[in-house]
Amino acid sequence: MSLVIAVLLLQFVTPVTLLAWLAVRTLTSRAEMIAVAGFTLAWLLAIDRAGFWFVIPAWLLWLFGAAWLVATRHAWLEARGRSTWPQGGAQRIRIGVIGALTVTSIALWAAALAGRAPPAAEGIDLTFPLRGGRFVVANGGSNALVNAHVGTLDDPRFAPVRGQAYALDIVAVNAIGVRAFGLLPADPNRYVIFGMPVHAPCAGVVSQTENTLPDLSPPQTDPRNPAGNNVMIDCGGFTLLLAHLRQGSVRVRPGQRLANGDLVGSVGNSGNSDEPHLHVHAQGPGTGALMLGGEPLSMRFDGRLPVRNDRLRSP
Repeated sequence: MSLVIAVLLLQFVTPVTLLAWLAVRTLTSRAEMIAVAGFTLAWLLAIDRAGFWFVIPAWLLWLFGAAWLVATRHAWLEARGRSTWPQGGAQRIRIGVIGALTVTSIALWAAALAGRAPPAAEGIDLTFPLRGGRFVVANGGSNALVNAHVGTLDDPRFAPVRGQAYALDIVAVNAIGVRAFGLLPADPNRYVIFGMPVHAPCAGVVSQTENTLPDLSPPQTDPRNPAGNNVMIDCGGFTLLLAHLRQGSVRVRPGQRLANGDLVGSVGNSGNSDEPHLHVHAQGPGTGALMLGGEPLSMRFDGRLPVRNDRLRSP
């Protein structure tokens, strides 16, 4: 529930509060009005790039932007007859705090934009593994602000799963832009992506499968089996993992040769997954106990590096 609470607090409650502050509160000076308007805009930019826009719909950002324009105009008209600079020490301190928060928000926005740059790792071109829906990247990009997997890159504790450093987590959304019917439903079937077919993103030979692990009720996880039900494919020069598949859905076996686009299983919620999604990552060959510890590779679909909140469509 922590992700849902964080999203509601940071991406709904906070912007609504800031917009109300700008529109309703009587600001003491034009400097304070500009500071509040600047902080609100900076916060909207930061959550636009770093937030998770599939728990609540992304079109809310357009409403927030329109509300910011209206509230800023109203606040400016209200502040025209007031002094330019604050008159008291408390007001100056308040503007200083608002300024510091604005700088922090701009830094978050800039860091999220930096995560769109391709990583230094070798990149490979793949076919998107899902079909016939509206898909959103939940984790993807080249830094930890937009891709939680990047944190495994240089931490020795995560050496056994280092190959996932540039992984993608993908969810599907419905017509209104949310990934489930409810904020965090316990039934996996209430998530749009649950049960969707998964196709091989590359031609190769199946090197490993798992098909027996149960699909869990969110937000339960199974850290002992991080990949859950999965298919690992040797694509010639690199290995690709499709993880958190549905129990009993895997249709391939080790040693089987696959063509690009072959059906391999369907999306589930097995393993170390707190809700249904597809995890996909590419890596150099792993060995023994470090099967998921190969050199991480970045992935491109249609020539593009997917980053958090990117919308992906497939026929």
